[in-house]
Amino acid sequence: MKVSSKIVLIIFFIVIIIILAYSIIPTNQNEEIENKKDLNINYEKLGDVVFNVKTRPVTKGDLVKHISSNGIVKAFTDLEVVANISGYINEVNIHEGLRVNKSDLLLKFDDREYRIALNEAEVNLTNAKIEYGFFTKGVPENNKNVEADSIEQEIKKIDKLFNEKRLTEEEYLVRKQNLDLALLFTGAKRDEVMLNKSGMTNAINAINKAQLNLSYTEIKAPFSGVIADFNLVPGARVNSGEILFRLLDISKLKVEVGVLENEIRYVKTGSRCEIKLSAISNELYKGKVIYINPTVDAETKTCRITIEIANPDKNIKPGMFANVDIESEILKDKILIPKEALLVRDKRNLVFVVESDTDNTEYSLAKWHYVRIGEQNDNFIEVQEGISAGDNVIIEGHYNLAHDAKVRVEM
Repeated sequence: MKVSSKIVLIIFFIVIIIILAYSIIPTNQNEEIENKKDLNINYEKLGDVVFNVKTRPVTKGDLVKHISSNGIVKAFTDLEVVANISGYINEVNIHEGLRVNKSDLLLKFDDREYRIALNEAEVNLTNAKIEYGFFTKGVPENNKNVEADSIEQEIKKIDKLFNEKRLTEEEYLVRKQNLDLALLFTGAKRDEVMLNKSGMTNAINAINKAQLNLSYTEIKAPFSGVIADFNLVPGARVNSGEILFRLLDISKLKVEVGVLENEIRYVKTGSRCEIKLSAISNELYKGKVIYINPTVDAETKTCRITIEIANPDKNIKPGMFANVDIESEILKDKILIPKEALLVRDKRNLVFVVESDTDNTEYSLAKWHYVRIGEQNDNFIEVQEGISAGDNVIIEGHYNLAHDAKVRVEM
């Protein structure tokens, strides 16, 4: 019985294997049929395919080369407004981002202390004038005499000798001091002596200083611009020399970039620039070089140049990252093709030129032209040999083309 069970199991497995084998065979046969169908494709019919392409005309013009660099946008004028006096803020007319005009009153200090100082200076000046009056009454008039004229002539003479470098500075100062003293004793400088003796000179200086300090209690805009970095409130105390805020002129901006020492010779003041900003996509801004640093940085081997950018819509903000293309060389009267037109096959440069098919008006033919290229920029390549101005080169849909392929030009 045991032998019979083994035989049955063996027969069962053989049957299963046979069934599986037959289930696989049709699939393999189907694959062979499909492969045979592929082998029967008529590849010559591919010549009837018309490829859709886009073209651009070959032009003759100037090839403008650029030098690329990066930098940070800055305000063209950026002023830190500093307090010239110490005191309390009484009036605040600004906030961050506010646009102000030249001479607008921005901040006002408590000016009582400075008005008192001015009043005291005016009183002292009045007292000095009275004192001066008493002195002048007691001193007789003393007209300039011959001796004074002689001394003044001598002063003019040594001034001339010093200007002609025929006297040393030390000799000049000694002689000038002696002559001034001699002139003083002749009475020619009587008024000057009376002013000093009465204290009137010091009183005039004090009143001028008091008026100046009083003027510092009002902070006015030195130019039109935008307020930045401001956080003061009325009642805040500030000290002399403390930064109050920044005033930025952003009607135009600047970017400072470094240009390699071997390229700086191509950059000139007035060179045109194109600026792309990471923060403002799909916008291309124009600028120009306004300053070129006369020195090269010893560490970076670059020369700093400053580029001016117009900002009429005020969209550009100081601090934005900028990529700058600076116009360097202009190559005149070159045959130019778009960069997209150039292909490389078997290590040779070529383009496809579209030519009309005289036998068919529904499509054109793509002609394979080997070319010799020269200089290039980001958009165009100079062609020195192989095509002519006015030819239409394919810039899109040409990667799989062969010579004389049928093409239809899309607009």
